[in-house]
Order: sequence, then C-alpha cells, then structure tokens
Amino acid sequence: MATFRVDDVEPVTGALPTVRLSGLYPEALLIGGDPDRALLEPDGVDPLLSAVARAFAEHRPLVLSPDAVWLTIARGVAQHVRLHAERLRPMLVGHPGRKRLTVPVGGPLPVDAASWQHLAEQFGKLLAAEVTDADLFECDFSTSTDVERMAGRIVLLDAYSPYFSQWAVCVCGIPSITLTGTVEDWRRIRARVDRLAAFDLDGWCRSLAPIADQFVRAAGGDVDRAFWRRIYNPGDAYGGEVATGWAARFYPYLDRLGVLDHPNPLLELPLDEPRDIAADEGRYHGPGVRTSEVPAILSRAVVEVNDRVGGDNRAVALHGGLVGVVQDGDGALRPVAGWHLAPAPVDIDDVLDRIAAEHDIEPLTHDWYTGTREVVALYRRLGAVSLFGGAWRLVPPELLRVIDYGAADRYDFLMAVFDLPDGRVLGYLVDGRTETTYWAAVRPVAQQNPDGTPAPLERMAEAPAAVPVYGTSLAFLLNAALDSGGDIAHVETERLDAVLARLNS
Repeated sequence: MATFRVDDVEPVTGALPTVRLSGLYPEALLIGGDPDRALLEPDGVDPLLSAVARAFAEHRPLVLSPDAVWLTIARGVAQHVRLHAERLRPMLVGHPGRKRLTVPVGGPLPVDAASWQHLAEQFGKLLAAEVTDADLFECDFSTSTDVERMAGRIVLLDAYSPYFSQWAVCVCGIPSITLTGTVEDWRRIRARVDRLAAFDLDGWCRSLAPIADQFVRAAGGDVDRAFWRRIYNPGDAYGGEVATGWAARFYPYLDRLGVLDHPNPLLELPLDEPRDIAADEGRYHGPGVRTSEVPAILSRAVVEVNDRVGGDNRAVALHGGLVGVVQDGDGALRPVAGWHLAPAPVDIDDVLDRIAAEHDIEPLTHDWYTGTREVVALYRRLGAVSLFGGAWRLVPPELLRVIDYGAADRYDFLMAVFDLPDGRVLGYLVDGRTETTYWAAVRPVAQQNPDGTPAPLERMAEAPAAVPVYGTSLAFLLNAALDSGGDIAHVETERLDAVLARLNS
C-alpha cells in the first residue's frame, strides 16, 4: 500500500451522512457482503468519479483499490461490447445468436449468497471454455474479497451477454491518495490495458496506458505529484462544472440524452490536455466530462431459471460493480464494490419489440382480441406473423381455435395461439381461481358431432402426462424461443397432469 501527498491543502476528516447498503436496493432478493455497510448518500454519479470529485471539492483523502479501478475499466469494456456486438462478434466468439450456458441446481432457486457465488463461478468457467479473454475481467488482486470477485464475474457475464445467456435449471484539492494492494496488482492492471485492443478499443487504450503506468510508479514509491494533481481538474480550472482531469478517462462512453453511447471527447486528446483552461463567467465550454454524464450503473447479468421444482420459469439478475463510496475512520473516501440479486421479469412489450425488429409483421385491420393481457398485446402488436422461417405461425384470432383437454363430463379447454412445425399447437389454459396462465404444447385432433358434422372443439390426442408445460409467462417463453431458434424443450417445467391435479384439488 502506498500513501502520498498530492495537493497542499489541509485534510478534512469530518463524518459525512451515510445510508445502509441494503437501502439502495430495496428490491433485492439478497445482497452480497454486509447489507448494513455504511455508504455515503449517493449522488447518482459513478462511485469512483464521485469519490474523486468529493475528495477534490472537500479536501478529503482518497483511497483507490485495484478492484475499484479495474471494475470501472471492465464495465467500460462491457458497454463497448454491447454497443458494437455484431461488429465484434467474429473477433470474440465463433457462433451466431446467443448460446446457452446451463448450470444445474439441486433443489429450488437458491436465495443465499454462497450459492449464487458458486453459480456465477460455474457460469464463468463455462464462458471461459468458449472465449479467450474471460480472465481479463477477473478481480483477482491481493485486495480482492469474495464481493469483488463476484462483481468481476458479473461484469464478465454482462460483457458477453450479446453472445451467451445464462440458465440455472432447478433441478477541489485532494490532500492525499492511498493505493491499496501491491505493486504487482497494479502491474497486472497495466498489462490488461494492452489486451483491451482486442475489443477494438485502441483509442481508449492510448489514454489508459499512461494512467496505468502512473499507478504502477506511485505504488512503488515514485510519485509524480503533477500527474496526481490532475486527477479531477487541472489546477487552472478549479471550480469548473466539468471534469477535465484524467479520472474522467476511465469512461469510454457518456450518457447524453439518456443513452450511454456518446464517445468520451477527452479520449481524442493527449493525456495532459486540455491545458490553460479558464471558466467564462463561471461556465466552462471546452472538452470535458460532466459528472451527470457518468451515471452510477451496475453491470447486469440475467439468469433465466427453469424451475422444475417450483413448476415455473422466471428470470433473475445479478447486479455487480461499484456500489458506492465509504468513509474510512480517518475521513478518507473509498469507492467500494458490491453485488445483489433481484427479480428480472421479462416484459411482453420488450419481447414484442424484439420480434418486430427481427421479423416481418402484418398488423390486423380490426381491433378486437380475446385472451390474457400478454395474448392481447401479442395480437395487437404483431397481427399475423410467422417466426423462425415460418415454423411458428400465429393463429388468427378470429379462428378461436379451442382444444378440449377435460374429461367427458367437464368443459376444460386450451386456447391455441401458435401452430408449431410438428403438428402441435402452443396455447394456454387459465386457473380461474388464481388467474394463473399455463402454457402447453398439445397435439389436437378433430371431433365430430353425433350427426357427423365437425364439432367446434378439437380434443387433445395425448394423455396429460405426455403434454409438456412451459411455465406461466408468454414473454419468458417467447424470449427463450427467440434465443434458441424456436427450440423450447429446455423451458419445460412440468407435465399437464401435474397442473390439472392442482386445478382440480
């Protein structure tokens, strides 16, 4: 660990207002690490830049760990990959679409941190077998705890999310800066920076390389105070509204107009520019980064859960990265990592947007539909549509194709929505007591009235024990089908006889 003087200002060490980590994520199913950890009240800015800005403006010491710096850089790589996924595909992977990474889970969906750390480790190993740069995202420094290691794996899964899906089957002046870790930790970050060029990030590498060199020098005791004084703003731009110092170069993309895709203008300049900056009546108009353009966003890795124990499908998301800023006992500010698990429901409108972008649709001319909310949204948005080269065909709503699955003395039916290529239909039945919708694929056969005329209802050819059920969400089911070219066998949750037993109980 190395601590060195930067600016000639008197350190301020008074305590700042804090909130509990758990209070930042009220929707979380679980939180990695200590949920009662005290963080500074968030200001909406990425924690590393927020810590630098507050330390600078309030004359507070600053502590930077290898984990905090590398997680910030790695999240920038992940954002770049998501923005340019198809251009980078031939450089990063050798398959089209999204390949499934599947980890079996014994029992129901786990709700403890240790199990999710194990799951993330398994997903990471599966991904490492598919790509060459998985280790690039690891937090494996001398300062890394289980929390930082987990956050690094989440960033890894986030970066490769355009190519892989995860499935869990249940079966103003700074007085001093402290660099934690060892010189070797910082040398490893410097070596990793060179590897970012493989992601078509040459311009960013040119900015990061000399910054990483200075971290190595300072960790070894060779401190360039002039460089560290420019961490946030150059000396002649104090009080400006934007960050022009080198800390702002950790972010390759900025949030402008609500989208995190605007290239950082500082990356076009040499590291010691802009220079000789002056504020015009309190306003600076030159190149720089506003803190509002660097939002506090965690990396997100969706895990789709095929829960054959609970009899349903669902999606959850691992969120990880820098979660906030803590204040040490001596008043120093420190950006820290964290992670949590939260629900990630698949929204039908998002899935329909995806279908509309990937397929030709024919909106219907009338405005009447029947069915559940998801089914009504499906017909209203897509009308007549065929998916997967015509393998799936949306049943016209006016046909009202109904399949009887009940006993001779009962009127139980399934509404057909898609014709499938093997002669089955994908449709739904509703539990009238709970309004739960179940999706199943059945093979229909025609029925006749006693007089030989066609009956309005078809019947189910198979026994209920032979009919697969695919959970309760059309959005989840369609999203899984789109990821796998129409294959939905992997999202089967149970058989129809189990559903009927519950309905009739």
